[in-house]
Amino acid sequence: MTDKTNSFLENKGLLFSIAYNMLGSVSLAEDMVQETYLKWSEIQSDDVRQAKPYLVKMVTNICINYLNSSHAKREDYVGIWLPEPLSDYTIDQAQKKVESYHTLSIGILLLLERLTAQERAIFILREVFAYDYQELSHIFDKTEDNCRQIFKRAKENLGKETKRFEVDEQVHKKMLSGFMKACFEGNLENLIEYLKEDVVLFADGGGKSISVNGQKLTAALNPIYGRDDVGKFILMNLRKIFAYVPDFSWEIIMTNGFPSIMAYMGMIPMSLNSFEYEGDKINGVYIQTNPDKLKQFFKNMQ
Repeated sequence: MTDKTNSFLENKGLLFSIAYNMLGSVSLAEDMVQETYLKWSEIQSDDVRQAKPYLVKMVTNICINYLNSSHAKREDYVGIWLPEPLSDYTIDQAQKKVESYHTLSIGILLLLERLTAQERAIFILREVFAYDYQELSHIFDKTEDNCRQIFKRAKENLGKETKRFEVDEQVHKKMLSGFMKACFEGNLENLIEYLKEDVVLFADGGGKSISVNGQKLTAALNPIYGRDDVGKFILMNLRKIFAYVPDFSWEIIMTNGFPSIMAYMGMIPMSLNSFEYEGDKINGVYIQTNPDKLKQFFKNMQ
């Protein structure tokens, strides 16, 4: 194994984390990392002083180019697009798992859609990976002041919703267990006690539905606002699931740094339900039912 290959493998987890946070897709992030490796393997070693910053610059530019290309456009996507969730993703058997602190929440990844590709890259490298402005200036071939202004503009475009909270996994798991208990009991009053008044629910089905016993289960095409409507929507769909879905089960898992609820029909993942919190209330519900984005959660693949 060459020194160049070793240098790449040492930074592969970081490169994947950057690409995933840029693109919100596991498969695309893998493609970007692979493209980075191919470009890296063609470079003369004498041209590179330090491997890590060079590789970070490469993968960042590859992701920016992709986001600026026609391939990244989603005009034809049916309904709401949500990022693909990431849960204990293993780069390969020789590499460590991607740590949750390298991963933005589903809600923040969705907010990043408001930004230009360059704003997104600078925001992620600064906010998630703590790059300083001198490092950013080398990556983007800009002055430190320019990078500082782009980061400031990105923060302003995203608004106050980007505040990241420390996740107490045990507290949130307890909250989710109580939330699910209220759901299973079908008690709307108890359910909405866990929701903020201005909670928003987003569901991504990719235009696909699940047919079970003559019933079609589909994702909502538009966001649902307010705790009453969100609570009613959740209970309505749970009643259908309980009535028509065989071998239904659920478990709490960690995705994107937060506890989430994974729902199964036998061995098949039906939905990944992610939540964001403000204080002790849920202020964002993100439901992923697009089967193309749930492949990593098949039980027989674990």
